[in-house]
Amino acid sequence: MVQPWTHGAGRGTRRVVNVTFASDMRPSRFSLFVAEQVLGRCPPFVAARTTTLALRLSGVRIGGASIFWGMPTLVGQGDVSSRLSIGTYCGFNARAYFELEDKITIGDHVAVGQDVMFLTRTRDGSNPSWRGVESGSAPIEVGSGAWIGARVTVMPGVKIGAGSVIGASVVIAKDVPANMLVMGSRTISLAKWR
Repeated sequence: MVQPWTHGAGRGTRRVVNVTFASDMRPSRFSLFVAEQVLGRCPPFVAARTTTLALRLSGVRIGGASIFWGMPTLVGQGDVSSRLSIGTYCGFNARAYFELEDKITIGDHVAVGQDVMFLTRTRDGSNPSWRGVESGSAPIEVGSGAWIGARVTVMPGVKIGAGSVIGASVVIAKDVPANMLVMGSRTISLAKWR
């Protein structure tokens, strides 16, 4: 689709510029692209409410009072905005990375540290000739009240239970039950601390 756009180029002259949208650049994808280009240049903790509003306008479902302290990176094919759902009262620190080949659902009252990666693409490494070839995707779910520390990587198909705490720099490759503390390779029940 080509849409002409006119712009005054100087004294009494007009220039017509053709803007072409690729098949992947639907209106929500285009608004996400514009938000990333404009707000992605802002330093962390600047324009946080504007960043969250721009994500809402691009189609990301974000609950009330949730905030992004920096522009996240949303990657994937097609309409990635529709695959991310965030509850109320959530906070996302700078440089969050969402690989949205499948759905990512985040509950209410979730805190996410900086440089956290949510990965949904799966790969089949059983056949050496197929290594590096995408073989599918799996959704990620984060329960309400969870806290995810800095530089955590959440792998495809993982469910993090409600109230769980994930320490910094941990790779979460399997499900985490509710009310658990995960630090490195150690998993401790938070219910025992009460």
